[in-house]
Amino acid sequence: MKTPFALGLLLAASFLGTVDSARAQAPVVLTAATAPAGVRPALARHESALADPVREALRTLPQAKKKFLAGLPSGDQFLLSVRVVATDTSFRQASARVLGWHGTTVQALLLPEVADSAEPLPVSFPETAVVDWTLLRASGREEGNYVGRYTDTARQMESMPLR
Repeated sequence: MKTPFALGLLLAASFLGTVDSARAQAPVVLTAATAPAGVRPALARHESALADPVREALRTLPQAKKKFLAGLPSGDQFLLSVRVVATDTSFRQASARVLGWHGTTVQALLLPEVADSAEPLPVSFPETAVVDWTLLRASGREEGNYVGRYTDTARQMESMPLR
């Protein structure tokens, strides 16, 4: 018997259309425990460089999860940042728009890297895969995004001329 959530996920997937399996493989969302051996060194460097903003994002994630589960106003979106396998020795950070959250499992649509490049892909992953969260309000206001703001600030600092 299908649960209402499973039916909703199937409906969302049907709106995405059929994805040609030769063109796109199912994304593999990483957790520290499930990362392939070839990806672990890059993952360790990434975790070390972003330890403080990731720690803050994970500290505040339970409250953000409660907001999502209580229901978001129309137009608001809840995004989670996760790491996705890119090659056998690398990964990329990706955004996933949350569709549902059951216990510690998240059902979401993995957004493409570049707008209009591909359709979002349905994905399910454990809460332990989350690196950051962002609540985008319909008004344009943003909550969370600790890692994103940190990396934006670091890039700005790197581009500043030395005197």
